Order: sequence, then structure tokens, then C-alpha cells
Amino acid sequence: MPGHPYYGYGAYPPPPPPGSYPPPPAHGQPMYPGIGVAFYPVHPAYFYPPYPPNPASIEPVQVVDSPEEAVPELPGETVELPWSTYRWVPACLSQRSIPPGALRVGTDQDGDEIYAGRAHHAGDVLPAKVIPSKNACYISFEGEEILVDQFEVLVPAMFSWQFSTNGEVPPGAVEAGVTSSGEKLYFGRVTHDGCTTPGKIHPSHGTCYYPFDGEERSSNEYEALVLM
Repeated sequence: MPGHPYYGYGAYPPPPPPGSYPPPPAHGQPMYPGIGVAFYPVHPAYFYPPYPPNPASIEPVQVVDSPEEAVPELPGETVELPWSTYRWVPACLSQRSIPPGALRVGTDQDGDEIYAGRAHHAGDVLPAKVIPSKNACYISFEGEEILVDQFEVLVPAMFSWQFSTNGEVPPGAVEAGVTSSGEKLYFGRVTHDGCTTPGKIHPSHGTCYYPFDGEERSSNEYEALVLM
């Protein structure tokens, strides 16, 4: 605006000093007659972007024809766990055979423990609740709670240590690494000077290497970590 100096953030002119403010303007009239710019005591960047947006970064607006198409899709993915992390173990109420390590998922109104199960019924495989203390397994089907005798119980993966020697590993041994030549290494442990310390089982070397007291030690007798 020619003829008016610029006084910093906002526009011209600066506000009057305290105590000398003019009376409120009539409705529809500017605060400062003849000057159609208001004063803002903040940086203009609060109101205007510092740079024009990059057109390539602006996503086009999607126009939909029906409300059903307007439902947003949430980010995420479904991950299928490998079978080795859990297993379904057959069980039977008549034989009272609930496998050890079954996954507890709740408590009934009497305080009895409920375990995760599943059962076949009418051509379906349905989630079930297994209550060992009551020798019961229930499924829900077509509005009813149904007692079933044969079912499976969900058992999470468990690990154990099994003794082995000379680079051999039992079935289910946990793979913990690989050499530059592609040979698999397995997780093991060795008892040394009263300490139990982990190491790597190297099959082609016939031993289990383990770090101890600043050195690499080895033993042809060890325990291998096994996935049950």
C-alpha cells in the first residue's frame, strides 16, 4: 500500500498506543478508516504456508457414488502365524485328557479355569471353551450351547533343552543363525565352571562354541534348544 511504511509482522499501520484506542466503529465499518488492513501481532506464517504445495504431493479427491463406497480403509495387515508357534492337540472328555500347557483364556462364574479349544460340529470347525474341572467342552451353534466330547485344545509353543553331542541336534532344534557358506547354526548351552552359558552349535565342526571369559570356548557335549 503506497505511502504507508511496513512495521513488521502483520500490516500497516501499528496499533495505537495503549489508552488511545479510538471508540468502537459502527457496525460494518473498518477499525481504521481509510486503511483496510488489520494488525496481527503474530507472524504471517501462521496464516499462510511458507511455500506453495507441491502438486505431485497432493492426493486427488475421490468422488464416490454411494455411502457404502465412502467407508475408509484402515491401515494394517493380517499376519498368519507359523504352525510351529502353536498347535491343536486332540483331547477327549471321556478320557479326561487335557494336554499340559493348554492356553487359558478365561474364568467361568464359579471361578473355574477356561481353556481355548475347537471342535467339529455339523460340518463346521468351531471355537470352543474347555473347562477341565467340570470335564466339559462347549460350543455355540444356532442359538444353543452344546456340550461336545471330542475336541482339540490350543497349546502355545514351548521350548525345552535336550542333551546332544558332537554337533548333532535333535528334531525341532531352534535355528539361531547361518554361516557365510549357508550352514545352519543352532542355539545351544554349556555348563562351564558352574555357569550355564549359551552358545552356537556348529554341526560340521562337531561342537558347540560359546563365549566365556574373553575367549571362544567349545564343547562336544551340550544342550540344544528345541521347539516342542
